[in-house]
Amino acid sequence: MDSKEEIIWRRIRQKDVGTFEGYYKENYKSFFLMACKYLKDANQAEEIVNDVFLKIWEDGENIRIETSLKSYIYKAIINRCINALQKNKRELAYQTDLTSVPDESYELRQIEENELAVKLYAAIDQLPDQCRKVFEMSRFEEMKQQEIADKLGISIKTVKNHITIALKQLSKAVLNYLLPAMLILENLLHF
Repeated sequence: MDSKEEIIWRRIRQKDVGTFEGYYKENYKSFFLMACKYLKDANQAEEIVNDVFLKIWEDGENIRIETSLKSYIYKAIINRCINALQKNKRELAYQTDLTSVPDESYELRQIEENELAVKLYAAIDQLPDQCRKVFEMSRFEEMKQQEIADKLGISIKTVKNHITIALKQLSKAVLNYLLPAMLILENLLHF
């Protein structure tokens, strides 16, 4: 954790309301938008982000952060999004007879797509810091490789290597997510 984040985290753990509120206000929007992107539900996204911040406030003295505060919150939100998507999927599957209600099967597919997106973003978060930074600049900020190289002070070849590594890791994450479904489908087709 960098020294600025260490100071903020120490103050939050000491129940410094001003520091907590300042950090919340400064970062809420980006966490909320990320959760919305996965869940496609603003109310649920807001609830998850607020729950994570509440947990940090209430249990700060028991939480050990190894990376950065922002990364910790990001991962906590992703985990809660995954849990919410899985819960929504189970509830929809339980309530729905997929053969008789095509509109609800569409909703189930949407939930599965959102779940895959959450898994992808979780995989991005697991990339080494520099690799993740390069990948996000390339894909999310739509920066050209030369711009990334100039901004980070690295060679274009290094930028390309980071992007290649990221794409390989993300491909594995997608395969790990899809493989069980493919095996089930294959077994069903053999009957």
